[in-house]
Amino acid sequence: MDNINKKHSGNQKSHVADAASDLINESKKYANELYEEGLNKVNDAEDLIKEQSDQLLRKVQENPLSAILIAGGIGYLLSKILK
Repeated sequence: MDNINKKHSGNQKSHVADAASDLINESKKYANELYEEGLNKVNDAEDLIKEQSDQLLRKVQENPLSAILIAGGIGYLLSKILK
């Protein structure tokens, strides 16, 4: 009877170890997928920021006086608000 219990116990431990191993592997796959998705989103955001900054730079180059006046006005308003 002891041999049967030992075999059954060893078999259960093997199933638990297999399940834990499967869970670890699935977790690693999921973490890699999340990592890749995050990298893609960062790259997309980087491209968008580059595009927007280029567009802003073009507008400043087209109207430098307006850009200076707007920046000065914003600076003035921020200084009044923060005092």
